[in-house]
Amino acid sequence: MSKLLEVHQENVAKFLSSTKKMLINGEWVPSISGKVYESINPANGEVIAKIYAGDKEDVDRAVRAARAAFKGPWSSTSPAKRSKLLNKLADLLEQRSEEFAYLETIDGGITINFSRYGFVPSAIAHLRYYAGWATQLTGQTIPFSTGGNLHAYTKRDPIGVCGQITSWNIPLLGAIWKLAAPLAAGNTVILKPSQQTTLTALLLGELIRDAGFPDGVVNIVTGSGGKIGEAITSHPDIDKIGFTGSTIVGKGIMKSSAETLKKVTLELGGKSPNIIFADADLEKAIKGSFMGMFTNQGQVCMAGSRLYVEKKVYNLVIEKLVEMALKMKVGNPLDPTSQMGPLVSKQHLETVKNYIETAKKEGAKVLVGGNTLHDSELAGGNYLQPTILIDLDENCTAVKEEIFGPVLCVMPFEDIDEVIGRANFSEYGLASGVWTKDISKAFKVINSLEAGTVWVNTYLNSDNAIPLTGHKQSGIGAEMGYPGIEAYTKTKSVVINLD
Repeated sequence: MSKLLEVHQENVAKFLSSTKKMLINGEWVPSISGKVYESINPANGEVIAKIYAGDKEDVDRAVRAARAAFKGPWSSTSPAKRSKLLNKLADLLEQRSEEFAYLETIDGGITINFSRYGFVPSAIAHLRYYAGWATQLTGQTIPFSTGGNLHAYTKRDPIGVCGQITSWNIPLLGAIWKLAAPLAAGNTVILKPSQQTTLTALLLGELIRDAGFPDGVVNIVTGSGGKIGEAITSHPDIDKIGFTGSTIVGKGIMKSSAETLKKVTLELGGKSPNIIFADADLEKAIKGSFMGMFTNQGQVCMAGSRLYVEKKVYNLVIEKLVEMALKMKVGNPLDPTSQMGPLVSKQHLETVKNYIETAKKEGAKVLVGGNTLHDSELAGGNYLQPTILIDLDENCTAVKEEIFGPVLCVMPFEDIDEVIGRANFSEYGLASGVWTKDISKAFKVINSLEAGTVWVNTYLNSDNAIPLTGHKQSGIGAEMGYPGIEAYTKTKSVVINLD
């Protein structure tokens, strides 16, 4: 562990020493029920914190605070001031980035290098990106087609109170995704972090207070996804839902939100196809495809979990992938040399293992990996070897369903039309990739794939200005880019008779 990281451990230990409360109306408060739940370090199974578990009544408190803030001080806060507050929050996060990286790692099992150089800097950049958009939201002046002395224009107004529900795999970045755009647009927020990885959202709450956001603008309610999520999605005084998580839960949110006609943004599951043609730069394609699958233990919604390889180079690609898997260091996520840490929980580890066993029963071959790790250093943790499956097709459970773990399905193909059809043979449409030096071939695949994102000769490269969207059952609406903030506004049309 680095000396720099050790410097910040004392602050984190102090933060974890008390039962963590919820942030409602600018105050840290316990749940009304007084119930608590435990946060478990996935690297060793130890309890690292206790957190108050909220309920419907706590959501009611948060909604009242958010509605009062929306109608009160936040409504009179200028776009420039909102921008300044978001940039101030980014400054504070940057100053304490090592604390957040450490906490993110012990709470979620994310490797320290990925926390330090990936998720935390991305969260800071995301805040600054939407801080810039706060002053750039504009409407249109519209010529009146029937003539007359009439002036027509549109303006974009904030939607109101937003219920924002995050996933467990990217705790801090996920919370920032659910805060930056709605706040920049002038909304107030009730944030529901995942019960499995709650802590960085609560530490972020301290920075939100320190940055000077008015009371009630951001409220953080912790607890069960079922209880709190249902209370948020069904609450009559919440105007918009933003959710990242599974497709099954997303469908339930749509049903619940329909009762009050809430607007929804849903970033849901994925089973993304990644295609390597024989004419690709194979060294880059193999390395990029490997990292596009095993980054963050494969717990990435856009992971390239279905790898299609042209038959001419299939054996070569398989050989290189196995070499990389065998060399990949699975270890303590606080060790900077670890390339893969533990899965988020014992329950999730068992889920992923069950997918591997089902694949074997259906005829798949485990080419490498598939086993849990229990040596002395890793005892008590949720460690699984990077796993590569072959001898399967689109009807196999491991190919059809989102495993959300370090399991790569590799399949050969003969030609471009075949692989396009097979790639699209999925209920999901979140992301995809194609590796080729032939630009015309690349464009044919780009235009044919049913996915919200297509990467060409790269994988998982993203930018705050590029919208993240899901096709088919991978979601509704967009996060990031201009569409990401537009989703938190509503259009108002104005017609003025100047006579």
